[in-house]
Amino acid sequence: MITKQKFRIKHFGIILYTVVCVCIFLLFACNGTKPDISNIDLKVEIQRLDQDIFEAPVDELPGKYGLFFEYYTHDILGIGEYHDSAFLHNLQLFKTAPIVQRAQKDVKAQYPDLNELNRKFTQAFKYYRYYFPDRYIPRIFSYISGYNQSLILSDSVIGIGLDKYLGANYKLYNELSFAKYLSKNMDRKKILSDCISTWTGNEWTLDLKANNDLISKMLHEGKILYATKMILPDEADSLIFGFSSKQLSWCKNNEKNMWVHLIEHKLLFSTDHFKIIKLTEDAPNTSEFTAESPGKACNWLGYKIIAQYMKNNPQTLSELMNNNDYRKILDKSKYKP
Repeated sequence: MITKQKFRIKHFGIILYTVVCVCIFLLFACNGTKPDISNIDLKVEIQRLDQDIFEAPVDELPGKYGLFFEYYTHDILGIGEYHDSAFLHNLQLFKTAPIVQRAQKDVKAQYPDLNELNRKFTQAFKYYRYYFPDRYIPRIFSYISGYNQSLILSDSVIGIGLDKYLGANYKLYNELSFAKYLSKNMDRKKILSDCISTWTGNEWTLDLKANNDLISKMLHEGKILYATKMILPDEADSLIFGFSSKQLSWCKNNEKNMWVHLIEHKLLFSTDHFKIIKLTEDAPNTSEFTAESPGKACNWLGYKIIAQYMKNNPQTLSELMNNNDYRKILDKSKYKP
């Protein structure tokens, strides 16, 4: 996934929070009831660059896809910019490359339309607007990268590489030597949660200068997961966390053991960047724990702490996301696995 702070679109305030809105949010947060989004007027429709790059007149694409098209061709495909003299030749080479032809064929077969995704994204961003009414709703494009890039983000766009979501058992992923712990989540069911969690993480970033220890990283990732669950209330936990059912069960059964291990080995407040990466980033497992543990198990633990914090300190989701005092969050969570 690439994040790219390149395209700037002004965020317009849509409505202000009121005391009534806060009270309603707290009521929903406490009883687990989904908020009513039926009156939110919003529709998301994914624009299909994955099709247009092969079928539409090339001169229409820069206008239709804006700066995203420039970034896609220059940075992802590496074929230059539209006005370059060799652009059309390079684009033709890309489109006729055997691996790209294979990607196009299989994407077309698996994604003849995106109606289901459009419906799910529309619902997700209605929840997003409910919780964050002054935040921008991105445009969403789908593309083919030749199995190179899953997601592209800016502050106004989400790009989805459909050829990286062709199924965990898709034959070519094995031929291209994708690690199993990565390819297991390269499935159409993961598109929605991947996009929402990554978009949310791009909107609320971790200030590494102020929060450079493990617990800050865990709780920041926990906030992203918590927000993702709120925005996708009907999505399975296995999809939100990217864990198999067995891995999720392992986390639940070993929650206390993980916490004790982090404390006893003085890891919670470690600022060792290498250790933090090992504990919170994608991997076959979390090396500090057992081989049965999933990678990023500490992020799940961070989510549990955030959930406990919100239970003991009811507030709006916006207030939570803007709270970066992670030591205070940990203390006020009264977390005891």
